[in-house]
Order: sequence, then C-alpha cells, then structure tokens
Amino acid sequence: FDGARAELRAQARAEAWGPAALALQQVTALAVTDRQQMLAAQDAGDFARAQGRSDDAIEAYDQALAYARQAQAPELIADALLNVGDMAYEEHRLDSAVDSYEEALALRRQIAQEVGGADARRALSIALERLADAREDRGHRTRALDLYRESEAIAAELAQADAARYGGDLATTRQRLEELEARILA
Repeated sequence: FDGARAELRAQARAEAWGPAALALQQVTALAVTDRQQMLAAQDAGDFARAQGRSDDAIEAYDQALAYARQAQAPELIADALLNVGDMAYEEHRLDSAVDSYEEALALRRQIAQEVGGADARRALSIALERLADAREDRGHRTRALDLYRESEAIAAELAQADAARYGGDLATTRQRLEELEARILA
C-alpha cells in the first residue's frame, strides 16, 4: 500500500497522469483498513483536484472524511476536514468552509495539547490560518486577525527551535498578518 502511494505521488509530481491514474487504482485496490481507505480517498481527491476536477475532488474528500470518522482517528479526521473545507472555500461556500475549519481546528488543538510536538503545533498553526482566511472573507476581520496572531505565535516558537525547518512558515504567516492588519487599519 505504502509503495503504491509513493508511486502515485511520484507520478503526480511529474504530472504523468496516465501512470498516476494506474497507481491510484492500485492504491485503492490495496486499501483494506479504514485508515488506508481514508488515505486512498484523500489521494483520489488530491489527484482530481490537481487536474481541476472539483466535483470529483469534493466527492473523494467527503469519502475520506467518512473513512476517517470510521477509523476514529482525530488526526485523519482533521486532515480530511481541512480538505473538505478547502474545496468549500474554493467554491465560495464560506459557511461550509468555516464549519469544516472550526471542527478541524478543535481537533488540532486537542492533538497539540495531548500529543504535543512540533508537527502537531505546525498543523495547529495551519488550521488557524485556514480558518482565519475564511473568516476574513466572511467579513470577520477582527476574528481573523486574532487567529493569525495565534498562528504567528506558534510559528515563531517553532522557528526559534528550528529556523531552517520553520523559518519559512513564520515569514509567510507574518506577511499575511501584516497584510490583514493593513486592511483593518485602512
């Protein structure tokens, strides 16, 4: 299963869509557990999204979320919710995007608190930013600013511990925060 997923990613990165489609079929055929089926559905969503097939991506990400819930794995659920939220956001269904992002953020907070670690903190920072973007687009700029400030604090903490790995995240977050602050003050 893992080898087939690696092959799928390699072919997709090369934009070799025919071989990637064959690799995706293999990934799907090899998926047995709820976790594997979730990952296969997520891969199918990523594949469809990369080709601009939004309806197929939405369907696959919804399926991935269902499998993640069956697996009762908070991290997988949070990942799936971010993908569902991203597709809703791209389609300008902001209420749906906010709902997905808020649920993902709650899970990411729980994971960061219970599990800890840099990866969990980074995932929390990303979830904060996704929700902030959707909130801003809904006109909730002050709330979006609070979310970005929280994300920036996490990114700064991570960059202080490992600048090479997290410095880029911090720079991007700070730039976005500055843009949002400028819009609010304008």
